Amino acid sequence: MRSSTTAVLLIALAVPALASCTADGAAAGAPASSPPPSRDEPAATDAPRPEATDVVLSYAGWEAGSDAVEAAGYVSPVVEDGGTCVLEVTADGRTRSASAPAVADATTTVCPGLSVPGAELAPGTWTVRLQYSSATTEGTSQPLDVEVPE
Repeated sequence: MRSSTTAVLLIALAVPALASCTADGAAAGAPASSPPPSRDEPAATDAPRPEATDVVLSYAGWEAGSDAVEAAGYVSPVVEDGGTCVLEVTADGRTRSASAPAVADATTTVCPGLSVPGAELAPGTWTVRLQYSSATTEGTSQPLDVEVPE
């Protein structure tokens, strides 16, 4: 008797659960899943290109070992090869510069180590800026002062 009572109890519990299922096996009232995107639909799109570009001078200073003003930086949010980085060092109406090709990185464009030899610079305070230009983007960093020793 005990086994028939258990069987009836199991059936009584299972019938309402089965009744709430639909023909495809999903629970009634559950949201329908959307079909996967077709191969013709894009999976993701890039954000629009920003109008302003940040050129960041991440390092600039006098390097006694190389007897030069050295600097490096990056351009954000641009990621591209083919641009040109120019280090511009200015004091008393005189400007000296150095340039290097920019290099695309994972999330930015890098302006690798640039240097202006100390032989081209007089002692004193020089204002340093990093400029970037390419076919699609251009910009200039905020200035930074560097002291060239005697």
